[in-house]
Amino acid sequence: MDEKKLTRIAFWAMVKRDLLVQWRDKGEFIFRVAKLPFILILVYGFMLPTVGILPATFPTHMFCGMIGMSMLITGIHGTAVPVSMDFHNLREIEDRLLASLSTRTVAYAKMFVGILESFIGGLIVLPISLIFMGSKITIQMTLSSLPLLILVLVLTAMASAALGLLVGTIVKPSQIAAMFPGFLMPVVFLGSIFYTWNQLAPLPVMQGITLYRSIDLDQ
Repeated sequence: MDEKKLTRIAFWAMVKRDLLVQWRDKGEFIFRVAKLPFILILVYGFMLPTVGILPATFPTHMFCGMIGMSMLITGIHGTAVPVSMDFHNLREIEDRLLASLSTRTVAYAKMFVGILESFIGGLIVLPISLIFMGSKITIQMTLSSLPLLILVLVLTAMASAALGLLVGTIVKPSQIAAMFPGFLMPVVFLGSIFYTWNQLAPLPVMQGITLYRSIDLDQ
């Protein structure tokens, strides 16, 4: 058996193992992914537009932002926490790195699981958005725009997994609990979920901060 085939077998074995661990905690995973988007969608996407505090067109813009935020946060968490646990608590990463596999293969396996979880996070939030905001959402999709949408979703998932891998290697498990609230709030309120970047033109300072946050996440 050649080396490439062995690497592929080991890669999928690591992926299956990590997915099995996540499946055992599927209830906690769904609750964690859906809790914050549910509250934001209920308040900002349903209640406030219904009573007239926010414009009726607001859910249309919020819909895209909520899907993107859910994918980003889920991918980061799904990659960062297992990597950090393997490095600092379980020490399982040492067994994998001592095997006849490259470090890059181990990292790719972790990222692949994070990418899958990122898409699952978007799928979990999608029905919540449609239930509470479906009647208020006016989005036109054409066949020609579908490839661009798929590309954006794939890049979002890949970026979240890559950022999660970075966080998981430099942050200890005891620090992740404090890191995520400090990271989550700027993403939610400075991530153009409730407004577009162009709408911040009267506030150039906030426009710059929002742009910096976007570049920082991409890197």
